[in-house]
Amino acid sequence: MRTIILVGLALSFGACAAPSLEGGRELAELDPREAAMRSLGPPRRVFLITVAGLESSDYLDAWGHAFAEGERVRMPNLARLAREGVTGIDAYPPSPGATRTSHATLATGRLPVSHGVVADSTLDADGGRAVPYLDSRLIQGTSLWDAALGHGVLSLAWPTTAGARIELIVPEVISTGSWLDSVRPRSSPMIFRELEAIAVEDLMATSESSAVKKRDPATWPTPEEKDAALIEVICRIVDSERDPGLWLLRLEQTGGVHRAMGIGSQAVDNALGRVDEGLGTLVGCLEAGGQLDETAIFVVGDVAYHPVHSSVAPNVALVRAGLIGRDPRAATGVRSWLALARTHGRSAYVYARDSRNALEARRVLEVESETTGAFEVVSAKALADAGADPQAWFGLVAAPGFVIGGELTGAVIRPAASRGAAGVLRLGQPADASVGFVAWGRGIRNQVRLSTIELVDVAPTIAALLGLRLDEGVDGEAHVGLLRAEASPPPQGPKRLGGASGGGIDAALREMREGRRPGSLR
Repeated sequence: MRTIILVGLALSFGACAAPSLEGGRELAELDPREAAMRSLGPPRRVFLITVAGLESSDYLDAWGHAFAEGERVRMPNLARLAREGVTGIDAYPPSPGATRTSHATLATGRLPVSHGVVADSTLDADGGRAVPYLDSRLIQGTSLWDAALGHGVLSLAWPTTAGARIELIVPEVISTGSWLDSVRPRSSPMIFRELEAIAVEDLMATSESSAVKKRDPATWPTPEEKDAALIEVICRIVDSERDPGLWLLRLEQTGGVHRAMGIGSQAVDNALGRVDEGLGTLVGCLEAGGQLDETAIFVVGDVAYHPVHSSVAPNVALVRAGLIGRDPRAATGVRSWLALARTHGRSAYVYARDSRNALEARRVLEVESETTGAFEVVSAKALADAGADPQAWFGLVAAPGFVIGGELTGAVIRPAASRGAAGVLRLGQPADASVGFVAWGRGIRNQVRLSTIELVDVAPTIAALLGLRLDEGVDGEAHVGLLRAEASPPPQGPKRLGGASGGGIDAALREMREGRRPGSLR
């Protein structure tokens, strides 16, 4: 019965008409959607939702206009939020276009060189192994979840939140087996119980509708099922007595489809449609729970994907030049290195042990660049201007249609395993790296279009809405142009808080941080 109600609410979300304000009716008598858009004062709660690879063209027309009600569009529910609230035509993530880098910027209002999450993974102390940024203590500066501790926080699948002091949490994990088994020790018991119940329901439904053998529980969830499960968890919390002030949600099914099938594919359109249905369900739950009129919602893309057809492997050239020693036990393993390229997809950072090896690596890779035309070498100054990793001696930017791979053997140029890649460095053509941005609800102005907005401004803007304290001197600032009431810059924040940890974790973090100190690998 609950599912039928939610579906009905999601469908009505895109079709109901806003009532007129003629006659001076009180806000309390308005439709919840209209009340959220007209009420003065700050919101009781703010949702920050990221959608992997979301672009403004997914919910705006070719001229950057909001679709009229009833017109065909990939994401009609998000199109309505954009039409009624604020939309950014070009929203710019930090460099490089990496998922964890963008999310750390969204959470802190800092650029990567300041918050420390300079890519999806970092080098370990020896530089031979990529270590993903999962632990929240690797983020430097006060995050939104630290600042909102007294308001209550919910975080679902948000990157780099493992160990964070968040009451209601399912952190991002890298699972090699069952996803539920991986998140169990790191998640809030209340939320995990709900996820287990949803998993049972999903597995029973797929087993009953399938003519093949009973589904293996370890295969749950698919990316589509995961997004749907997290939205269902939110709806159940809305129905409960809990009411966090800050809600963080990561929807990622579109990311894998962008990489596998590429921009413009039917699979991407289908995934965006499912995400949009989920957004409609979420808004419907808030409306049914009587909470929509006191809610502000931000929906943001994280990285921009580009079509690719070929892959270039600069490390193959570095191996041939004797700057990387391969591990004979693994075809792609690094035994030792003097210079090494770490890829983000459409770009890469090149690290070196010292200046002599950096110069030799640059000479080798400039020859490959001229020979293949698959990438160009970017100077350290250009990287610094882009706010890139200060550890890198120089960078690489892929040519259109190419992705940079990390292979050590084989041909330098090969067919790409994926059809889409992110990882853009903002050098000269920033519009190529833009993503989507929509803000709607209480405290947000109506029918405002921003030609550009920086993702680094999102955290200060949310802090202004909720009255939170961020660090003094953050790189972003509250975007007063989208706020209904003028906002003052957030005052200096409290001392940063972290979760309890054991000595082994702390030792590992210290080792990783050693690898992040400027000059430690030079």
